[in-house]
Amino acid sequence: MKIRLKVKHLVLFVLLPLSLLAIVAVVQPFSQSRTGSPSLSASTAKDDRIKLLNTLSGSTGSKRIELIRTKVIEPGNLDTSYSFNVYIGASMTQSSQSENEEPHSPLLPGDRIKFLQEYIRQGPADYSMLNAVKQLLYEYDVIGTMDDEADQALAAAVERISSNSSLAKELTLIRAERALNSGNFTAAEDLLKQADFPVQYNDLEIDAHTAWLGGRLLFAQGKSREALTLVTAALERYRLEWGKVENEYGGGETQEIHSRKSGDDSSTGAFEQGSTNSEIRLIALQTALQAVVDMGIHTPATLQGTLTKSNGTPVPRAGIFLRAESEIYHSVMQDSEPYQIVTDENGHFEFSGVIPGFYQLQIGVSFAQIDGWTWPVQSEDWIEIKPGDDFTKNIVLQPLLELKSPVNSQVVTDSSVKFEWEPVKTAAYYNLSGTVIEGGSFTTIVRQNIKDNKVTIPAEELYDAGGFSISGGADDWKTIDPSSLLGFADPEGRFSWTIDAFDEQGKLLTRSNGYRLNDDTVGNLPFFYYKSRTLTAADKLVKDKKLEQALQAYRRDYAANPQDAHALKMLTHLLTAKASYAKDKQAEDATIPLLIQLVQLRPDAKFTFSLVDHYFDHADWMNYNKYYSIYNELVQEKPSSYVMAIHAAALMFQGQLAEARKQFAVALEEDLSHRFIGSYLAAELAAGQPLSSVLELAKRYPEHGYRTSGYRWPLMILKLQSEREKQPEVFDKLLQEKLASYVAGESEALQQWTKEGEPSALKIFMKAVLEVS
Repeated sequence: MKIRLKVKHLVLFVLLPLSLLAIVAVVQPFSQSRTGSPSLSASTAKDDRIKLLNTLSGSTGSKRIELIRTKVIEPGNLDTSYSFNVYIGASMTQSSQSENEEPHSPLLPGDRIKFLQEYIRQGPADYSMLNAVKQLLYEYDVIGTMDDEADQALAAAVERISSNSSLAKELTLIRAERALNSGNFTAAEDLLKQADFPVQYNDLEIDAHTAWLGGRLLFAQGKSREALTLVTAALERYRLEWGKVENEYGGGETQEIHSRKSGDDSSTGAFEQGSTNSEIRLIALQTALQAVVDMGIHTPATLQGTLTKSNGTPVPRAGIFLRAESEIYHSVMQDSEPYQIVTDENGHFEFSGVIPGFYQLQIGVSFAQIDGWTWPVQSEDWIEIKPGDDFTKNIVLQPLLELKSPVNSQVVTDSSVKFEWEPVKTAAYYNLSGTVIEGGSFTTIVRQNIKDNKVTIPAEELYDAGGFSISGGADDWKTIDPSSLLGFADPEGRFSWTIDAFDEQGKLLTRSNGYRLNDDTVGNLPFFYYKSRTLTAADKLVKDKKLEQALQAYRRDYAANPQDAHALKMLTHLLTAKASYAKDKQAEDATIPLLIQLVQLRPDAKFTFSLVDHYFDHADWMNYNKYYSIYNELVQEKPSSYVMAIHAAALMFQGQLAEARKQFAVALEEDLSHRFIGSYLAAELAAGQPLSSVLELAKRYPEHGYRTSGYRWPLMILKLQSEREKQPEVFDKLLQEKLASYVAGESEALQQWTKEGEPSALKIFMKAVLEVS
């Protein structure tokens, strides 16, 4: 059986364990950093500051300069400008805290500015001065009105060093990047010309940085193709030289060069990946430039906004990262992101010269800044930046939602669990998720669309909530975490729960899980125990990871008592896991009749949809329609956009094209990932709609998936239009012929056709359509 897992479920799986760690860390002290988290008590920090200021004021000459280096600059190097405790984004959340951090400088920002300025004017012209410049620029950016002073500091530093040194070039590139980011393209061009000289030290990385800035500048000047040519050549050169370095020092072979050319299939498929920060940045820029060249886009855009709390308090010294869709699935590259900035004292941020495309915002904050707050961002929160846009996107942190019961390790023994939480004034509904905490942790959505701020969930529903969590190799189903298999049916387990609050449009308003790190914010801890049943002998075999023996034991239990819903459910659960991870066809075949019996014994929407999914995959439309009807009765609410899209495809394959098109239209409007746009486009074309109207649909519903471009389908339609211009009648006839095969379910023959003969835009399109479902 296939397992379809939405990205937002993955995000939930990642985020919840982090929040649990945060709750456990309530007794741990904060570490101090330039991002604003306090370390020592206020009085101790004040004493340390006065002591350090006295030491510095009592020194002169070279000794004073050395003290500034060791007491101000070097402690500041422990965190880069864009190093934060927590990074929060729509598709990824990260958390980090060093257990053995050295104490950082207790100086205030004003102190630091004064001493950094002094070092830049009087200190040695070395890389400590470069670090002093970077730290000073950070402090100026936080103030927000110091651009002139920042440029003067950079110019002063450049004047003090050799004009053709690596250090001079790095400082000049920093000036050029700041000019580019502020929208001063003329100054950026002049500075890049000044930096056009060879260097001896770190030339490979510096040249890559120069090309990256040059490509961005050319695009900002309306020269998209020239920018793409420059960056592609720089990427090939970098890979070749880096391969030589690896071959010389690592003993490996020279790295193969991959280049992307306009018109390659790669422009409509998955994104490339890199191995170093410089390569990753060049690939990301090449990807963005290739897309805008193919789409005929030549004008940059601007994005600005503020980061505040819901009470209006600005959040200064936070990192803001504007991340393209090709880049959102890897960790933030500190100091190396294409679009990164720190918020000023008013929480304001702004990006200029942005290449149009699809982006997500990510923020970097300290523990102190996020303590008791959350950014209610969702995986589908995409920003489409169009040519010439002056886009505003404000980020508002919301207070964490408070839980009431069960909390604080309460033991529940009833036949149901009564959940209650603080109501959110503007919430239309809530989703409740549960986490099984044993060894690792496994999170699943227990109930959705809860209208009140309390709900009673019977034991059977809790027992049925769950999935699988791998604790070892994914090719061996026996590595599945036993706690995830038993879930809430394990009376020895420890559980946690969270609430997400949504408005009528499905926008996340706030949540309960997050960072609660001191007495004022910790509130009730969301842990409880559920002891309403005892483990069976088969359950104990699961906990002992003896899964084959457990399968046999559950079979015996069910044979002895056909009303034993637990044994039947665990049978299907284990067999589904085995079929999924061990690729066991016999296990899959054995699961279906058991699922049918389970639906009869315990009618449940989740179990029923597993049958719907199975019969859809096997094009068994009689049984599909039977169980889809049962599912609709059980769910007692409007089906999700995912279910609607699946049903639209089923209707299409059954010849009900008009109704399928209506269902697709509704599903695509509600599913912001637009994962079924390819099927919708195929249905529209099969109904005789022209390519021009289908192109507008592709632009309206950009698909967002793992390493997939939102321009993927529009680009394919544009290429279909170009292909059609050569022989319109021949093209139209072949298009309708292949769409008829698709609608008729002749996927194997159609797949074979896409592989035969010369490649074409139509073959690429039909292959992509076949991969949708």
